Amino acid sequence: MSRSWRAIVVLALLSVASGFADLRMRAYPARAYTEFIPNVVAGTADAPERYRILVPFSVDAFRNLTGLSPANAWHLTRLALFFVGYLTFFVYLRTWFSTPLALLGTTIVAATWPLTLTNSWAHPDHVAELVLFTGGCMAIAQQRTAWVFAAVAAATLNRETAIFLIPLYLLSGALTTRRLAVTGLLGLTWLGIYGGLRFWRGFASYEYLQLGRNLDFLGLLPENFDPYYRAYAYFALLLFRGLVAVAVHHVQGPRPLLITRA
Repeated sequence: MSRSWRAIVVLALLSVASGFADLRMRAYPARAYTEFIPNVVAGTADAPERYRILVPFSVDAFRNLTGLSPANAWHLTRLALFFVGYLTFFVYLRTWFSTPLALLGTTIVAATWPLTLTNSWAHPDHVAELVLFTGGCMAIAQQRTAWVFAAVAAATLNRETAIFLIPLYLLSGALTTRRLAVTGLLGLTWLGIYGGLRFWRGFASYEYLQLGRNLDFLGLLPENFDPYYRAYAYFALLLFRGLVAVAVHHVQGPRPLLITRA
């Protein structure tokens, strides 16, 4: 068996492990397919969830096509997204790293991802964001402009945070006239989908930056929470700082702008 096939087997095992953790470790494991997805499809979800249509509509279409129960349709698509996400991340890392190092990096992502499971439930768009944002970064790294447009479009249907792919594209190379023009077209693509979703689904305002809420989350949770729950995010920050330093150190050849500027 070649190294690539061995890597795929490992990625499949990581996907199953992540799916199991996602199901067993999170609070409210049924909320995604009993409340969130039906509300998004019906157009009754609050903003911004009502505009994050990609996964809810896809899962609902898969359920109608196969006749599966909402629970089974959700679990199968969730497992598939884990696999596609890890596979995409692995291929992305292969842009610069050898197969063993790319597999190691992907394994670290899968191993540390459960740190985000505390005090949360499974939002349908989160794993899809791993797929689409990583795919966008890979398209930028490999200079595949058409795929960058596809990634921005699909990622915007999933979450409005896809806008961060646009400055990443702009800063990933020399600021030529063509790059500036493509950046502008990417911005128009994002804006068209962003505005179109609000026109179609009905405009509803919300705290767009959620700055105050996010700043509150930077502090420790109240003392009645489990000590691990209170401080796990700081562990993740400290851990990933070291991992990024190691990754940058092992890039073969001159470091690309995508890494140094991202």
